Amino acid sequence: RDVRRTAFTPDELAGCFDRMQRAGLVDGLFLSSGICHNAIREMDRMIATVEIVRARHHFGGYVHLKLLPGATTDQVERAVQLGDRVSINLEAPSASRLEHLSARKDFGAELMSPLRIASLLVHTPDKPTKASSVTTQFVVGAAGESDHEILHTSSQLYQNLGLARTYYSAFTPIPDTPLAQHDPTPP
Repeated sequence: RDVRRTAFTPDELAGCFDRMQRAGLVDGLFLSSGICHNAIREMDRMIATVEIVRARHHFGGYVHLKLLPGATTDQVERAVQLGDRVSINLEAPSASRLEHLSARKDFGAELMSPLRIASLLVHTPDKPTKASSVTTQFVVGAAGESDHEILHTSSQLYQNLGLARTYYSAFTPIPDTPLAQHDPTPP
């Protein structure tokens, strides 16, 4: 969408979280981001935020860190060292279905690759990781996929990557986006 973007710096976001946590308003951190410039830069900013939360603010509680599409191997490694859980949204069950949602995302290279790396790191006993699990999410109903396709992909992810959980979100159209006229998916 063509809207003005704004973002916190890692220091600002970490400080805001610290104040809310000390005030008893939050118990943990679920950190995700839109992509304002490029995914690598935004992923670095998210990692820097969690590093500040952990090191400067001494937060030892729960952190769920989203991996952005195209996250590098080094970024995934750092994310599993910092977060209790990491995830990346696959959005669709296959590359061909993802093309209906985003012409810019590469299912294999930008989504599945970081997911595989995270899973390997989390399930390798001699790797220094904090993360104990990896998850993903699908948007149901936006790409014409069948329930069977989603469940088959989920089953493969559980078997092959040891995913802890797969989340499902019903598609809701957003104004001024390419899928604005698409029917919403009933919950």
